[in-house]
Amino acid sequence: MTYFQKTGISHVPKLGPGRGLLLLACVVLAACAGYAALVLYSASWPEAAGLRQFYHWAPRAYTVAEFLGLRRGLAALAGGATLLAWGLGRGGPARAGGAALRREVGALCRRLGAGWAELRPGQRWLASGLLLALTGLRVYYSFVLVPGDDAVSYEVFVRGSLLRVSAAYPLPNNHVLSNTLDWVFYQLYPGFWWSMRLPVLLASTAATVGWFLLLLRRSSFRIALLAVSLFSSTQLAFYHSATGRGYSLLCGLGGIGFFAVLELAASVDQSRRATGRRQQVAWAALVGSGVVGLYVVPTHAYFLLSAYSWLALVALAGRAWGLLGRAVGLGLLTLVGAALLYAPLLLLSGAGLLFHNEFVVPLPVGEFWRVLPRYLWFTEGWLSGHRWLGVGPLLLVLLGFALQWRRAATGRLPAATARLVRGLGLPGVWFLVAPYLLVLGQRVQSPERTLYYKAQLMTVVAAMLIDWGLRQPAAGLPRRRALQLLAVGSLAFAGTQLFFVERNNRLQQGHWVRYLAGGQWLSQQPPGPVLAPEPLHRFLLRFYVHSQLWHQPWQVDDRPRPGVHYRYLVSMPGAQRVPYGPAVAGPPAYHDGLLDIFVAP
Repeated sequence: MTYFQKTGISHVPKLGPGRGLLLLACVVLAACAGYAALVLYSASWPEAAGLRQFYHWAPRAYTVAEFLGLRRGLAALAGGATLLAWGLGRGGPARAGGAALRREVGALCRRLGAGWAELRPGQRWLASGLLLALTGLRVYYSFVLVPGDDAVSYEVFVRGSLLRVSAAYPLPNNHVLSNTLDWVFYQLYPGFWWSMRLPVLLASTAATVGWFLLLLRRSSFRIALLAVSLFSSTQLAFYHSATGRGYSLLCGLGGIGFFAVLELAASVDQSRRATGRRQQVAWAALVGSGVVGLYVVPTHAYFLLSAYSWLALVALAGRAWGLLGRAVGLGLLTLVGAALLYAPLLLLSGAGLLFHNEFVVPLPVGEFWRVLPRYLWFTEGWLSGHRWLGVGPLLLVLLGFALQWRRAATGRLPAATARLVRGLGLPGVWFLVAPYLLVLGQRVQSPERTLYYKAQLMTVVAAMLIDWGLRQPAAGLPRRRALQLLAVGSLAFAGTQLFFVERNNRLQQGHWVRYLAGGQWLSQQPPGPVLAPEPLHRFLLRFYVHSQLWHQPWQVDDRPRPGVHYRYLVSMPGAQRVPYGPAVAGPPAYHDGLLDIFVAP
């Protein structure tokens, strides 16, 4: 029985697949070009020109004609795409087809809710309790984890204008959409925790709930609970769920994209057309999450390579040429949409700063292959819980899945388990290994955080293997005893990860207290202009007064401004002179191993 038969709808005119995908393309182009135009229209040309001096960097030599022309062109493209989308959506059949798509989205949400409602009360209590405990730990770490890269994001980008946070790229720290969300919160309240920690806390909670509900519909309660719990217990997960860098957003977007891929692949496996309304929703989810993910952090390209290459493999194996063509076309649409969002950044900062920074510069061939084993070892170790674990956990998961796959292929698994192996496990394994194809092609050593989403999928495959193992008869080990051992092992793993987080944070706190000692001394003095020519001094003092003393009129400059009498002069320890500043005499009013602060008469 179809969905429309169930709901009593006898006939709904179809929004044809070609027309529907063209409408999707128009919506993506209109939204991306419209947002980029909004960014450029949010500032005047003098403000845009002033970004050349906001940081010590080398932007493009952009001109007023380029600035005005680009924002007019983006506005025109957004308007044209909107008109075309309106034209495609006109008429009875198109409106009815759109309404049917909206009902399909509603049905999807109801199916997710039904999965939760179908759980036994004990299962709901267990999942809710674990989520509550996990959220409590994340809230705790959002307060106590030492600021790191998110401190740079806060000071350099979030405190600026929308144009600065969207178009200035003096260093790869600017994860644009993540910082833009933080910028929105900053407009409401300028505190550091509110601006940088609360948004990521909300995003990580939403991603956790979403992954659990999606896995619950695709597998079982035990697999969903195990996968989400194991992943959320790793030290990387605790860190990225509390610090504002955008990787928790990528986890949620990756979940949307991954399960959209599963839906599209299933349409071929089950001899269904990949053009039904459920598939149209899946395409929209994959394209939308892909565009947004690339705008959060460009390294979402690793995930998208895995997603579209898997669809291509499925299409080739099933001779589904329509699916292959749509994957190519909509993959290109994803790149075009992301390029439109980055248009302000490409205008002001240039493609070189985005595509040729220190993280994506190819290594020489010989050096790359020489350091590759070490890179793989430490990267997979970090993703598994600790760098010294190396590739061990990944190899165990791959070997275990190979055994499970062989049994499924030879008919030695129950039908439901075999379907799960083919429909969830096999794509998950592909997503674990496919990103390294791009790493090999780029000849780069991407930081482990750029492959952070792989940890999610490895815990999914690992949870499937653990669940399968628990279903096997074990000599002398009752089922209840096996579950108790699993619970103890999970708690031991979580406790070990928390120990590593606490130990590393204590080490960082010692450095951070020393770094902020000068700012704390200033907080006890009357507010006044500060001259701090050294970059580290300037950043630390600015961050302290902006995050802790934002309600006081502090001003920290790196160069003297005309007509400003600087009350506080900052120099290197023992230097007895302040670059660009007036002469100083006598001992400093404050001294430590990092800086000296003189008080001018």
